[in-house]
Amino acid sequence: MIAAVDVRWWIFLHVAGVLVFVMAHGVSIAVALRLRSERDRARIAALLQFSGASVLWMYVSLLWLVVAGVITAFAISAWGKWWLWVSIGLLLVVIAEMNAVAKPYYQRVKEAVEVRPSGVPRRSDQELDEILRSPTALVNTMIGFGALVVILWLMIFNPGV
Repeated sequence: MIAAVDVRWWIFLHVAGVLVFVMAHGVSIAVALRLRSERDRARIAALLQFSGASVLWMYVSLLWLVVAGVITAFAISAWGKWWLWVSIGLLLVVIAEMNAVAKPYYQRVKEAVEVRPSGVPRRSDQELDEILRSPTALVNTMIGFGALVVILWLMIFNPGV
């Protein structure tokens, strides 16, 4: 078993990874919520580009928090605990949901604001409005936030231990 001082460092690195993840992903969440009221195609495209610029940090921090979390789980002998497996399962479900729902949604938004070489938008203003008014961004935000709160609760309280 790793010494207690080492365990605290791994926990610190895991939580720091979570903080970087939340900061990087917060950009995408803020953009997602802002897009609901934006109708200027150039601004929408700029917001999408801004959000996309934070994605690398989101994935790097996700890897960081997972690696530190796995090492921490070994250090505290948590692999046999159900709360750890529920946390991992929730993370995987949210990642799958975001890839299956959020990613295609933002691809539709990106395509909707594109303009053909002739200068005509690929989607009408009405179609763009329908896409942007979709509850997808709000639902994804609630799913992600809810999952993070449940994982936080599981990590702090270790129920059933």
